[in-house]
Amino acid sequence: MPREQFSQASPSQPLSASAPDGALLSDSAMPGTVALPVVSLVIPTHNRRESLRMVLEALAQQTTPADQYEALVICDGCTDDTAEMCRALRVKYRLRLFEQTSNQGPAAARNRGVQEAAAPLILFIDDDVVPEPTLIAEHMRLHEQDERAVVIGPLLAPPNFRLNPWTRWEEAMLIKQYDGMMAGKWEPTPRQFYTGNASVRREYILAAGGFDAHFRRAEDIELAYRFLDQGLRFHFNPQAKGWHHVRRPLRSWLSIPTEYGWADVAMYRSNRQRILKNMAKEFHRRQRPLQHLARACLGNPRRLRLTVSALLVAARLADWLRQPKIANAAFSAIFNLRYWQSVSEQIGGRAAFWQQVETYHPEAEAPANAGNGPPAASL
Repeated sequence: MPREQFSQASPSQPLSASAPDGALLSDSAMPGTVALPVVSLVIPTHNRRESLRMVLEALAQQTTPADQYEALVICDGCTDDTAEMCRALRVKYRLRLFEQTSNQGPAAARNRGVQEAAAPLILFIDDDVVPEPTLIAEHMRLHEQDERAVVIGPLLAPPNFRLNPWTRWEEAMLIKQYDGMMAGKWEPTPRQFYTGNASVRREYILAAGGFDAHFRRAEDIELAYRFLDQGLRFHFNPQAKGWHHVRRPLRSWLSIPTEYGWADVAMYRSNRQRILKNMAKEFHRRQRPLQHLARACLGNPRRLRLTVSALLVAARLADWLRQPKIANAAFSAIFNLRYWQSVSEQIGGRAAFWQQVETYHPEAEAPANAGNGPPAASL
């Protein structure tokens, strides 16, 4: 699939190394001086004014000196006065605002931020991820140790923040990945490059051509595979903490595995054959009851819909009864079933899916986590 490269003038033109400044709302430089930042934080946003305010205010509490970083807010078709809030905010660091009149998606918004950034190091955070005071310093520390680093920080549930059952499942799956990386069970890979809290040098983003704006989900993972092609090294830094104030309705959560399925097939068709190969091998590592459920449901939309509805009832009941293991198992089953159904639809239906699954067995090759990390379908 061709990538939609980016520039301010025309989204179809290649990314250039410089671009005109946007609206400069705040600047930490002394009058009469020109202070170029070391880090540019790129924050795309769409109608999350109040959570964005928390993020921007928390950035003012960083241990890194304010003249060493800037924040670029890209209002992606906002209609909730986000831009006005940014203009009224007074912070000690350099804050710049860019407005896109239509909602072009996070990939295009991040591309705009990278295009406009003044610093050599890009740190992506989401508009609902409140940084710890040491977040910027922790990203910088690893880049000072390795100039070819891609640094990934954890997205953590804030203390006393109420998650709904499905986002609580998300957090549990992320913690499982973080624990696995810290324990040395696997190395971080493109699959963990979530741009809610991740950094990489701008020159490598330019060289890769930026985010592919055709992707509305997993655009960060797709770009990370191109970083891997460049020989960049992935690092997980558990000290670069971001507190994720996620508020995701059920309908939105249910769309995530479907979108991941579409994205994985799109990557597969762009000559990344291992994407579906790994999906097939990982299928064989799922619990037997889930495998049998998949064989009964995939290719039968009505049966799948009824199964997902029943699993949702079970998950909510288990959550109410304070049985998190049962609730998480039900949410995992829902996620996997919807992911597999999406992959099935994209590659030609039930028969094509099962042919792909039966072609690869984990016993025939190295463990799936060797060089691949945990699968997207478990997120």
